[in-house]
Amino acid sequence: MSIPATHAEIEELYLNAELKQCRSISITACNSQEGTSSVAQALTERYLLAGHKTLLVDLNLYHPSLMNIELPDVPSISTELAPQTSHWVQDKHSPKVFLGVSAPSDPRTRLLYKDPTNLRQQVAEWLTQYDRVVIDTSPILNVNQNNIPAHCVANACDGTYLVVLSGVTLTNQVADAVQALQEGTHTHLLGTVLNYRDQPSLANEICREIDRLGWLPSQITSWAKQKVIANRFLSLPI
Repeated sequence: MSIPATHAEIEELYLNAELKQCRSISITACNSQEGTSSVAQALTERYLLAGHKTLLVDLNLYHPSLMNIELPDVPSISTELAPQTSHWVQDKHSPKVFLGVSAPSDPRTRLLYKDPTNLRQQVAEWLTQYDRVVIDTSPILNVNQNNIPAHCVANACDGTYLVVLSGVTLTNQVADAVQALQEGTHTHLLGTVLNYRDQPSLANEICREIDRLGWLPSQITSWAKQKVIANRFLSLPI
């Protein structure tokens, strides 16, 4: 799922973080496949559009989304804390390319990132090279020995957004995730992102039905769909 950086919802996330002077942002969710990677990439794009030199970091070891690619003139910010280099990275399911850090595969690097003190120092090091840092984390409720705990990543950042998949994520799971985040002494929960991916709006359903009217001229169907999409009431999720 790809989210345009110009969406009003992404603009709200961007402005909220900027008004609270957050330079490092972590994106987490209760469970896997709730849209954290899509939100992280869209927010990174929004920072880039604003002229901020931005680093996208993939610490979502449960479901990594970025892979390294070879491009010229790649900067390096490898450190002793975590000997991992920033690189040109690409989303595994789209042609989007960012300056970023892919999910660490080295066990030593993973252990370093699991240490809260080392992780805070690493984020501070990234911020000496970049204006903004956006970190995609593993699901906060999926705890295992391989994952870097999402609440540790949140504790190392200036702010955190919790992504919730509407119609799928349970209320008690959201409550458990918020409680886990609030246990961090430095964690700042900026808000919750409600993802309506599996709940299309009435406008989308009507447009899909209009597309089935193949006997109508394309000019009429395009005009009808524009009118439907422009209606704010119809754009509400079902």
